[in-house]
Amino acid sequence: MSIRTKLIFLLLAFAGIPLVLFGTLVFSKARTGLENVRIAQLNNIADLKKDKIDTFFDERKADIRSARHFLNIRRNLPLLAARPDKGARAAAARELDGQLIPFQAASGYLDVMLADRQGRIIYVSEHAHRGSLGKLLPDRRIFEAGKKDIYFTDVFEGESPDAGYKMFAVAPVHGLNGEFAGEVVIEIDMGPIYRFIMDSTGLGTTGEALIVRREGNDVLFLSPLADAPGAALKKKVAFDEKAGVPAQMAARGETGSGLTVDYGGVEVLAAWRHIPSLRWGLVTKIDAAEAFAPVRQLQTIVVSMGLIMALAGVAAASLISRAVTRPVHELQKGAEAIAAGDLTHRVGTSAHDEIGRLSRTFDAMTIALERDIAERKKAEEEILGLNNQLQHHVRQLEESNRELEAFSYSVSHDLRSPLRSIAGFSQALLEDYQARLDAEGRDFLNRIVAATVRMGQLIDDLLKLSRIARMELKREQVDLSSMAATIVARIQENHPGREATFVIAPGLTASGDERLLTVVLENLFANAWKFSEKNPATVIEFGANHQGGYIEFFVKDNGAGFDMAYAGKLFSPFQRLHRETEFSGTGIGLATVKRILNRHGGRVRIEGEVDKGTTVYFTLE
Repeated sequence: MSIRTKLIFLLLAFAGIPLVLFGTLVFSKARTGLENVRIAQLNNIADLKKDKIDTFFDERKADIRSARHFLNIRRNLPLLAARPDKGARAAAARELDGQLIPFQAASGYLDVMLADRQGRIIYVSEHAHRGSLGKLLPDRRIFEAGKKDIYFTDVFEGESPDAGYKMFAVAPVHGLNGEFAGEVVIEIDMGPIYRFIMDSTGLGTTGEALIVRREGNDVLFLSPLADAPGAALKKKVAFDEKAGVPAQMAARGETGSGLTVDYGGVEVLAAWRHIPSLRWGLVTKIDAAEAFAPVRQLQTIVVSMGLIMALAGVAAASLISRAVTRPVHELQKGAEAIAAGDLTHRVGTSAHDEIGRLSRTFDAMTIALERDIAERKKAEEEILGLNNQLQHHVRQLEESNRELEAFSYSVSHDLRSPLRSIAGFSQALLEDYQARLDAEGRDFLNRIVAATVRMGQLIDDLLKLSRIARMELKREQVDLSSMAATIVARIQENHPGREATFVIAPGLTASGDERLLTVVLENLFANAWKFSEKNPATVIEFGANHQGGYIEFFVKDNGAGFDMAYAGKLFSPFQRLHRETEFSGTGIGLATVKRILNRHGGRVRIEGEVDKGTTVYFTLE
């Protein structure tokens, strides 16, 4: 065997075998570690979505539980079922409208219906649905289940293609005499819960979340799919199929996660959960190809490096074999030492021929390689340190987001439910026991109801302030003059009996997020309108000043004004300078304005004088 061939085999053996062993070990550990991380992420997302779904329907259950005890319903449902004359029927409907239309609007329901003891619809809060009056509930099973207790139906598609997806919540109603009088039926829009379920945040580009339920020997998909938006309530997978394994597991009531195959026959990492209260299964998943993409990239890099090293070895062996002379043995020993990893070894041949020059070049190469390896190790250590810092910041950010999300839902669920109970029972006392209470007792209860309403407003405003801090900022060119005109038109439409003069400067535009800037102007115009209501000659102005290279917008009124000594407090949440009996509100408006403008890189300031009005100035970056 020639020296050239021997050198080639030797270099390939010393470089290739460790590279293969190292690559195999690294790929295996990297894939296992990455799979564990991805599975943990999918489990966390699935648990979060399940908790949010449970919270959403717990709130719906609390709403219908309260509604079934409304005195208006208990009194008027038997009356409407008895088919009274037109005047009595209209009076009962008006009384129900006064309570159920605000109840429907406050919770975003599509309709609140009442059915008599035969399941015939005799009242709807949504006047556009009056065509349903006199008709039976669409499925007799709904009525029978609703006679026993609170019941949530399966998801169904609306009557028209653009009506979306809905479900009913049904509960029995007993009249004032305690007998079964009929049912209250709430029509729930599935749009908000679908949007939340389909939110793929944290699931990459191929990931998605979906809900299913068992239907005989099949799994029925309840939500739209990423590659089939119209699949809701249409796509099915049989339990004996090899595709859609996570959906099958969830529909069977199982909880778990792992590497499996989804409904499209694609290998995925998935987590599945069961929601027994709704008979639903929940799945979060991401394509395995995307999940393990970093491992494939690492594999490509290592294979490329191996090929480069192999080619370099072959070339080096060829050059050495062609230039070999008598000191080849000495050079061979040096090469073997260096190939074995001893970069401190020097050939040191003093000959002035080709081998001598080659040996000195070889030594120089060894020195350069040693230096490069040292620099590379230093760079790797620096990169590792930066990666650790980045991971730490990512964990902190994820923890902050989880805490903020938990706080929002704690506020929404843990505080609203007691408030509803306090308001509901206080209202029930006023309605059912009014004759037993003196004037002072009724006054106390009215104050309790008013306080719960104000507390609910405070919670709503606090949640709005929190959401604004987390909304994605989408900059575009916004016509502020047109936006202000729209807001003014809405104010005048809502208060037709009040005279006021609005002055809006034309052609004012700015770069910013249209949704958030609408919130800014709505708050500023609402404050100007509110605090100038006692001035019969109200004047509200929107304009701009050019201040040395930038534009400063302003909203000005001639209302109650304020003492400038307290100007610094006005942009803090819940800070008010007037009593609630003078002017309504929670004190969150200017804090919201400041937070939005800060996100735009702008600033806000306020000037005013008691009884001479207020001007709020703001800029946008």
